[in-house]
Amino acid sequence: MPPDERRLVRHLAWVVVIKLLALGGLWWLFVRDQHVRTDAAAAAQHLAAPAPDQGEPR
Repeated sequence: MPPDERRLVRHLAWVVVIKLLALGGLWWLFVRDQHVRTDAAAAAQHLAAPAPDQGEPR
C-alpha cells in the first residue's frame, strides 16, 4: 500500500474512533439514565386491541 493510502486509512480510522467516542459521550450524558416503565397488563391490553379502521376498501 502506498504511503498516501496508509495515511488516508490512518486518518479515517481516527475519524471513526472520534465519532464513536462522541456518540458514547452523548449516550452517557443524555440516554443512560432514561428508563421506560412498563406495566404487563397495559402492554397486553395494547397488543390485544383491535386494529384501527383504515377506511373503506376500494
